[in-house]
Amino acid sequence: MDHDLIQLFDVESSTFTYFLVDRATREAMAIDSVDRQVERDLALIKRLDLTLRYALETHAHADHVTGAARLIAATGALAAAPSGCGIAPANVQLQDGDVLLFGVAEQLRALHTPGHTAGSMSYEWRGNVFSGDLPQVTDFPTPSLTGRQQRTGSLALPGTTGA
Repeated sequence: MDHDLIQLFDVESSTFTYFLVDRATREAMAIDSVDRQVERDLALIKRLDLTLRYALETHAHADHVTGAARLIAATGALAAAPSGCGIAPANVQLQDGDVLLFGVAEQLRALHTPGHTAGSMSYEWRGNVFSGDLPQVTDFPTPSLTGRQQRTGSLALPGTTGA
């Protein structure tokens, strides 16, 4: 296997699915799977001999049906979702700053990034941030007439973080 990060795309919903992989153990996480692409994802897991540890969601999706339940049923992985999104079936309800571990020493940190939805989460892994749907122009805080900034949360990342 040559890659630690695998990016897949569903044309119909314009959704990216990501697989994060620990090469040493072949444990993986899937972010934002799409229901109609589960067979593709399962084939990837089998071809690369991966063990799926978590199926994560960045938010409750209105643009597609998630494939997490089917991935979990087929692999025995755990579901992880933002606690503020009302995804009750998820085994792990993530809060800002929570860390999920996989592989030998891989860490994925949950970052509460409200905007697209109130409970939206982004995930930081190895200096990269996975944000699910790209933030929309209306998602960003705007200055009020008095000059104070309106915001529901803030996000500080190291200078070398890629998004």
